[in-house]
Amino acid sequence: MTINAARTGWVFFALLCLLLGALSAKQLFAALVNKPLVLERLQLLPEPKPLPSVLLRTATGDAFAREKFQQKWSLVFFGFTSCPDFCPMELQKLGKILKLARQEGKPLQVVFVSVDPERDSAARLAEYVAFFHPQIIGLRGDNPAIANFARFFGAAYDRSALVNNKVLSIPAGAAMPALAGDHYQVNHSTRVFVIDPQGQYVGSVSMASEAIGDSTESLWSDLNKVF
Repeated sequence: MTINAARTGWVFFALLCLLLGALSAKQLFAALVNKPLVLERLQLLPEPKPLPSVLLRTATGDAFAREKFQQKWSLVFFGFTSCPDFCPMELQKLGKILKLARQEGKPLQVVFVSVDPERDSAARLAEYVAFFHPQIIGLRGDNPAIANFARFFGAAYDRSALVNNKVLSIPAGAAMPALAGDHYQVNHSTRVFVIDPQGQYVGSVSMASEAIGDSTESLWSDLNKVF
């Protein structure tokens, strides 16, 4: 092998090493940039889902359309004011999260959607949500509108009533029979649904089985990673 040939071989080898080194650095940087979020509680969807049309009203009677979910993050929870356990616990947690958001200047709203429009009057709903935080938004509507909105998130709920000694199951979207009066059971999802500032459903979280302090801190930590 001549000296020139050997020199050419070494130059080629050096360039190859530099190229491989550059590629490795680029791949490492890409891996760091695209590193998946490590979330403790929040479960993100593979792809965001734009919200459908929303035909609900606030407890003060104002229309609450899809546009109201834009330019801010939103946490949406479905429940009812007569709920003996899950709703008060969840709203207490969500009220604490809303307080943290206000303290840190984060654009966040908490929305509580009643799945019991027969018993949850506008006045009752307004008083209920204000107990947990004065800025929690209470929404209500007719049964079909509530059912359509809940169905979009996969938030299941139903009601059961004892009428003429028979237990009737009232599916989501159906009106409660007048004979049921005010005495009936409501079963509902306990997940909290997250909507981004573009008005897209991006994920959900369940806090039902956790202590208030623990679940509030872990969810707030997750939200700060996606804000």
